[in-house]
Amino acid sequence: MVVMLVFGVVLTAMTAWFVVVSVREVLWLRGVRRTGRRITGEVVDNEARNRSYYGGYLLYPVVRYELDGKQYRGTVRNWQGKIELGSGLPLLVDPEDPYSPAVADRDSLGRGLAISLFMLAVALLLTYWGWQYRNR
Repeated sequence: MVVMLVFGVVLTAMTAWFVVVSVREVLWLRGVRRTGRRITGEVVDNEARNRSYYGGYLLYPVVRYELDGKQYRGTVRNWQGKIELGSGLPLLVDPEDPYSPAVADRDSLGRGLAISLFMLAVALLLTYWGWQYRNR
């Protein structure tokens, strides 16, 4: 049962890290929603990022947009998946950080946080179970 305890501790640490990352992203998105400007951006590319934990790649849309008369290009942080080039996306852009756009009508970050919290609860239960039965 010591193996279950070690597995539970490792799983708890990993899921706690995912919760911290998810909370940080949700707070960032709330800040952008509060201070950002709503504009429309054009998808000009799809950036592939390596998924270290499963292998393969995730695609993030790269958009071009204009803010206060200046052209910007940035990768959308709260959208995963391929989008047709030339498509228009409703964006929220913080004038203080114009290179980090967010899709205005998408809340996948909150869903990710909920999943991370659920997985953390499961990992904590597994760790508790491993701790209770470590000597049997």
